[in-house]
Amino acid sequence: MKDVRFVVARPDTLGPYVERLRLLEQGIHYPLADGADHFFIDHGPTYHPFFSSMGEAYFLLALRGDTLLGSVTGVARTVARGARRADALYICDLKLAKEARGAGLSTRLLLEGLKHLFLLPPLRRTRFLYGAAMRGARGDVMRAARGWNPLRMGRPASRLALYFVPPARLAALDTRAAPPPPTGEGLCLGPSPGRHMEGAGWCSTAGSKDLQRHSTGRPWPLIHLPAPPEHWTQGWGEYLRNCGAELAGWNDEALACVSIDEKLEDHVTWLRGEGISPDSVCTVYSLDLSFPVLAPAWIHLPSSEI
Repeated sequence: MKDVRFVVARPDTLGPYVERLRLLEQGIHYPLADGADHFFIDHGPTYHPFFSSMGEAYFLLALRGDTLLGSVTGVARTVARGARRADALYICDLKLAKEARGAGLSTRLLLEGLKHLFLLPPLRRTRFLYGAAMRGARGDVMRAARGWNPLRMGRPASRLALYFVPPARLAALDTRAAPPPPTGEGLCLGPSPGRHMEGAGWCSTAGSKDLQRHSTGRPWPLIHLPAPPEHWTQGWGEYLRNCGAELAGWNDEALACVSIDEKLEDHVTWLRGEGISPDSVCTVYSLDLSFPVLAPAWIHLPSSEI
């Protein structure tokens, strides 16, 4: 693809590109309930707050003239594996305009982004790279990674089950058979310190990231349950139930959104036994430049940061 130029923007210089970014994301749809409904993502009028609340955000844009063909975002932040901390780059929000797909632009965007790991001093300390790919109607972003592509450097480290549940359903959970908190050394990818949690451990991304549902034409009033396993002092079941009890009746249309690593099979199986099955999935891909011998026992990436 010829005549493409790349621009790196920060939150304070993103303004001229915001409307084009918002139009681009409106054309990308994700399925729900096995395709019975769909949604698109809306990052709000200034676009950047969802990302800049997680760390130092960098927006790489691909343009031909004034036309935005694609973009990818990198967020420099700290992640935790057990007691250890690592400088990480969250690679997210990779998207292409319809007319730019299949021409190798995703590869060029990612290569250009990796180049900036060396060009930008704040990014040179990066030792861990990761991204989360939502399943779309035809799979996730890896389906476009043909031939040699930087995406293939990452491995699928975890598949997350995503739930959208009426809070009253969570408040009614029978937690007597719920599993205990997970053991083993896990990898905690959030929530970020900038994501304030209320009550028993819930938050909202309203205005900075809304899921616009096609069936209603309106954004979901989603409430996320992002607390990591260390917060589940009485187990995941009690955490879900307590949040549900606080949120039930708050808004008749509100749904509680929560993610869980499918490697925690006892957690997924228990919730399914309570009549609650996943509504969608996403895969976490990662590249650990410290080359650990063992994979983490589980990965926590809250729905509020996917």
